[in-house]
Amino acid sequence: MTCPRCHSEVKEAESACPECGIRLLRNVSGVMKTSAVLIAAGGERGFYRSVQEVPEPLRTQLIEITTSQNSGVIVIADKAGKEQLTQVLARREAAAEVAEVEPEPVEASPVPAALRVPWLAWAGFLIVLVLSAIIFARLEMK
Repeated sequence: MTCPRCHSEVKEAESACPECGIRLLRNVSGVMKTSAVLIAAGGERGFYRSVQEVPEPLRTQLIEITTSQNSGVIVIADKAGKEQLTQVLARREAAAEVAEVEPEPVEASPVPAALRVPWLAWAGFLIVLVLSAIIFARLEMK
């Protein structure tokens, strides 16, 4: 077994990682998991039980589509599935906390901060200026 935090080898009998000390949870379930997904692309349709069963050209297309910015996730789970998902997400968060991620450098904008105002604010400012000029011109005529 591999520790989800430090990725060191852990013996099956141990309840905590000997390297980082994280408590290891063991899941024992009597539920048999089955699933099938209908994938339709072009003129082809098929039911598949896993991504490995999907034919290669369709699998590549599926992976590209599901990792794009326009993709989403739908999870359907019963109470036991919810608990398992919660544990998996907790392990991922723990692993993410351990991983040191360098923040991306923020590029300095060539536009001063005072000029980075939404266009609607600029439009309102211009309307006020135009109305002020009209009122001033009318007062000067009298």
